[in-house]
Amino acid sequence: MLPRAMRDICHALRPLLVLAVLLAGCGVPPAAPRAEPRVQVLHVRADASGAGADGAAPDTAFPTIQAAFDRVRPGGTVVIHPGVYHEVPVLRTLGTASAPVTIRADAIARDRVILTAADRALREGRIAWRLEDEALGLYSAPFGHQPARLLYSGTDLLPFPTLDGLRTFTLLDDYPGPQHGFFYQAETARLFVRLHAGGRYGDRDPARHRMCAAPATAQGFAGNWIYQTEHANLLIDAKGEGHVRISGITFETPGAAGVVSKAGSVTVADCWFRGCRFGVFGAGLPGNLAVEHCDYHQYPAFDDMAEVIALHPGRERAAKDPIYWWHRKGVKHSPEAMKTYETGIAGGIGAGWRISGNHIHDAFEGLSTWGISDAVDLDVSGNRFERLVDNAVETENHARDVRIHDNDIIDVFEPISWQPLAGLPWPGPVQVFRNRFITTPAASALWPWPVGCFKLGASDRNWEGRPEMAAVPRDEVAPPGSGFQVYDNAIIYPHGYLLALPMPAARALANFAFRGNAVAVRGLAERPAFTGSRIAFTGNRVVAPGDAARAPLIAGAGGAVLPRIEDLGQLPPAAGEVGPRERQ
Repeated sequence: MLPRAMRDICHALRPLLVLAVLLAGCGVPPAAPRAEPRVQVLHVRADASGAGADGAAPDTAFPTIQAAFDRVRPGGTVVIHPGVYHEVPVLRTLGTASAPVTIRADAIARDRVILTAADRALREGRIAWRLEDEALGLYSAPFGHQPARLLYSGTDLLPFPTLDGLRTFTLLDDYPGPQHGFFYQAETARLFVRLHAGGRYGDRDPARHRMCAAPATAQGFAGNWIYQTEHANLLIDAKGEGHVRISGITFETPGAAGVVSKAGSVTVADCWFRGCRFGVFGAGLPGNLAVEHCDYHQYPAFDDMAEVIALHPGRERAAKDPIYWWHRKGVKHSPEAMKTYETGIAGGIGAGWRISGNHIHDAFEGLSTWGISDAVDLDVSGNRFERLVDNAVETENHARDVRIHDNDIIDVFEPISWQPLAGLPWPGPVQVFRNRFITTPAASALWPWPVGCFKLGASDRNWEGRPEMAAVPRDEVAPPGSGFQVYDNAIIYPHGYLLALPMPAARALANFAFRGNAVAVRGLAERPAFTGSRIAFTGNRVVAPGDAARAPLIAGAGGAVLPRIEDLGQLPPAAGEVGPRERQ
């Protein structure tokens, strides 16, 4: 017998059991399984009329990217078809790890999908240019603001601080500028330009070019207060984990950055950045962004530098202005007319960023202090840094856990910098490994005086005006943790020194190490009395014919001094595929 309580439960359930049997006998089908939601794909076409648009197919595409952004859901894809899009779309819908939001061109090809913040009337040639001075090739046109950037058919024009400066190609205090540029005259609301007379960039008449004038630049000392719509070509205006992927877009002349994201976990891949102060910028230091296989330049920054050096050769000019080709850094310039080009492919870098497979070239900087200062756990790998006026990677001011590896760094003035300027905490640890540092013969002959492959040191600026630094000794600087480690690199830098030392000679460098590198340099450092400080050198293969006394010091224990570059043996392989992977 069942216990009484169990019998009572069975009695109560009997009507329900009977009903279930009857329904089964009548052939009532079981409940249908829930249908999986259909994958959402929204199409955008610049030439779409908008009539009856639902975005579901190319024939009913939305005419603007913003219309698709307003409707996309987690897991959705926005496909952008060929055209020029004069808008700054704002994405406020984020994806999830299992349902990311994808924004992509219909095919990966340069200039197939252009997202521009350039003034439309000027870009489309609907504003007339007036010839002001035929001999100088000086033209002007009415315009409403000082542009952050101005391109002519993709060629970057440096702003000059005065109209007379544009007439003579000089900045303030007779500092030399490049042989083309622009000036904005606020009182008359006119934009003056002089295009290059040599023909290498096309006709001198701006009416024969696509003139792209950006919005006003972002504010802040370096123009790095970047967080709102007018600063971007595309803004992700939501915080949290974004799970957004953007690919195949050419970003043109924003106020500050091609992509500005307040969200983390965003990937920007296979894109082009033209006239962008930064390529990708993290507003508020979001984490886990990836910039992959993109192309970033400030062309012709390197050629402009070379031309200035050719026009003002030798140490005679350097005696007045030691680095007289740094016009794009803002030297002898008005900060109202120009924010520094010392920016790079990424900025506002937070924790866990990856910069990989990119082509970063013909620019002032690859990754600068203004972008990397607060980075944590940053991986910079498989890129090609090429023809840069200053540095490939600056690890200051407080960057932590930076890995720079498997990159090609070609014809860069001073490739790697550890030069903090803002006191403690010192940047580090930093690992630099399996890179190829190569200077071609043409670039070797370019600079008027030798420089260093690694700029290492902390100047007195770190202590000045900082009460919190009063108790910090000035006799030694040392990166934290495992320190600054340089190993298994090929350093083919025969025109210059291994080290540049931007600090007092008596200040020691501790917790720096060079091991297992193949090194071809003029010598250890320009200072003859420098004997390596507390840097650890071990197992390096060294060619330094101009510094026989210190070459064994660079080689270190287990190393070797060799007579020729050819004797260095096997070098690290080149970086893999770099730049956008163009494909249908």
